[in-house]
Amino acid sequence: MTIIKGCLHRLNQVPAIKNLGIFLTGLIAAIIAVYLLGPSAVEIEGITVRAGLAPASTGVTEIRLPPFGVITAQTHQGPLKIYLTVEQIDGESLKAKISDPPDSQELMRKMQQSINEYVYRFATRQLIIAFIAALLTILVIWRCRFISALLQALIVLAVLTVPAIYAVNTYDPQAFKEPEYEGVIGMAPSVIEFASSSLNDLELVKQNTNLIVANLKRLFTNADSLLVMAAPEEQKKAVKVLLVGDLHSNPVGIEFIKSTAQNFRVDFIINTGDLTDLGTATEAESINALETINKPQLFVAGNHDSPEIIKTVSGFDQFRVMNGEMITISGLKVMGFPDPLSGITEVKYNNNEESQLIMAKEAARIKGEIEKLGRPDILVVHNTKLGQELISSADLTVAGHDHRLSVKQQGSALFINPGTAGAAGIRGLYSEEGGYSAVVAYLVPGSGVLAMDFIEYNPASNQFSLHRKMIQASETEETSLP
Repeated sequence: MTIIKGCLHRLNQVPAIKNLGIFLTGLIAAIIAVYLLGPSAVEIEGITVRAGLAPASTGVTEIRLPPFGVITAQTHQGPLKIYLTVEQIDGESLKAKISDPPDSQELMRKMQQSINEYVYRFATRQLIIAFIAALLTILVIWRCRFISALLQALIVLAVLTVPAIYAVNTYDPQAFKEPEYEGVIGMAPSVIEFASSSLNDLELVKQNTNLIVANLKRLFTNADSLLVMAAPEEQKKAVKVLLVGDLHSNPVGIEFIKSTAQNFRVDFIINTGDLTDLGTATEAESINALETINKPQLFVAGNHDSPEIIKTVSGFDQFRVMNGEMITISGLKVMGFPDPLSGITEVKYNNNEESQLIMAKEAARIKGEIEKLGRPDILVVHNTKLGQELISSADLTVAGHDHRLSVKQQGSALFINPGTAGAAGIRGLYSEEGGYSAVVAYLVPGSGVLAMDFIEYNPASNQFSLHRKMIQASETEETSLP
């Protein structure tokens, strides 16, 4: 402290150096204060964004989309970085816009007005923080007269205003046509494409959602006539189980599951996981409608199901998250095991060798559990490769993950992949490829699978198909359905 006072005393002897020291002190304090205290949040049409400024070697705008990553573009000139962090998306507001979409031009006008008002408040906030920080720091450190400190603070403010004005005048939003990505690189292009189309395509989302739901209800109107078993005397003994998986946050997929469960009068539902894409809080809101399905649901977590998603569905009525235990439901013994990647942030393995090693260990562990607890009627895992490895461990083994509807028979044991109940996830609302699929399995406790109904719906071609397959003991047979 004595050394600092000595340095200040010497600087006071040379007015020019003293003034420069005062200016630099105020400038540094102002920059630090703007960086630490300047960021502020604003809600624009249901999206909460936090904006801030920071010194930088080049003029960039940084858009942070947790947990996807960071998108950066060279948008302006000057040593200033503008960063925007998307903090929250109001699920209720988004639902309201989908159910009753506003006119796109009106929505854009409102957003532009909100942004302009926020930019004015934001800029004013930064200038006030910079000025106060510079003034107080100069007064505390240099102990000069108030008028002198005030003049120095105003000089600091003027100097900081120059690069800000320069950045505004040279700002080019078109720079985001050539952005740079950091973070989950594979996801970033999809995120940007979806974000850029969402505002303009709210009407399309509404039309597609309503059209698909209406078609589902119409297609199932006469479903009762499809439920006649080839052996009618066995139907009263058969337990009907709906097999679904890979919903990936698609709200239409939930309606597909609900309609299928109700119209086929299933006894319970088995879900092979991947309810969401990245397991975020916003996605957790999108799957709340699963609780409205008035059927018992057995769920094993997939590689895309985060701890938050698992916690959310654990609180649903009639929803059972399985973790290796044996349960009995409708006379059937069921065991389910979550994916090794579930409950963590990683969604895939580093390489094939690591995947094969972990799958082999998991298969051995599950076989060991079955030896201890007994052979189940139904075994549920998430990964198809693991499920096929365990095909002989139960009368029926169910898995998903690869979105391909398929069945494999080995003697009296059966493996079923129900495909995807969510098409391409939320992106399936726009996709022209892929469709929704599920399987209704008919089992007789202690006797295995009696028959299967393969249900497929492609909204792009508006084609619906239901294919029944009776099960007879045979050698190995594998079928992949397009």
